[in-house]
Amino acid sequence: MIAWKYLDKTGATIAAMRDYESMRAIINNTPDEIKDVYEKMSAPRSAKLTGLPSPRNPQAGEDKLAAQIDKLDLLRERYSSAVEYMAWFESAWGTLTDIEKHILKEYYMTDNQKSGAAARVECALGYCDRQIRRIKEKALERLSVLLFGK
Repeated sequence: MIAWKYLDKTGATIAAMRDYESMRAIINNTPDEIKDVYEKMSAPRSAKLTGLPSPRNPQAGEDKLAAQIDKLDLLRERYSSAVEYMAWFESAWGTLTDIEKHILKEYYMTDNQKSGAAARVECALGYCDRQIRRIKEKALERLSVLLFGK
C-alpha cells in the first residue's frame, strides 16, 4: 500500500509509547467500572421526595437502563482495544534490551518526558550524552520497525 510508505512511523512509535500508561490504567480500572454499571442497572434509584410536583416521565427507568447499557458497551469496547494494544505493543517492547527500555522510558514514557531525561539517564547508566542519543535513536528505529514494519 502506497500510503503506508508516508506514515510517520517514528512519530507513531512515540505516540504508542506515550499511550502505554493510559492503556494499562484502562485494563486495570475497567473491570471495576463494569461492575459499577451492573450494580446501577440492578438497583435503580427511587424518586426523591421533595414535596414539589415533578414532571412525570413514564419511560425514565427505561431511559436510565438504556444509558447504562450504552455505557457498558463503551467500556467493553475500550477494554478490548486496550488489550489488543497491549498484545501488539508489549510483544515488540519485549525484544528491546533493558538499557534501551530504560532510555526510551525516560524520554517518552515518564511524566517529565524531556526535561532532564538525558541527565537522569547519564547518572543512572554512566553513559555520555552522545552514546545515550545513539542508543535512543537505534532503539526507537528498531521499535518502530517492530511495530509498523519497514
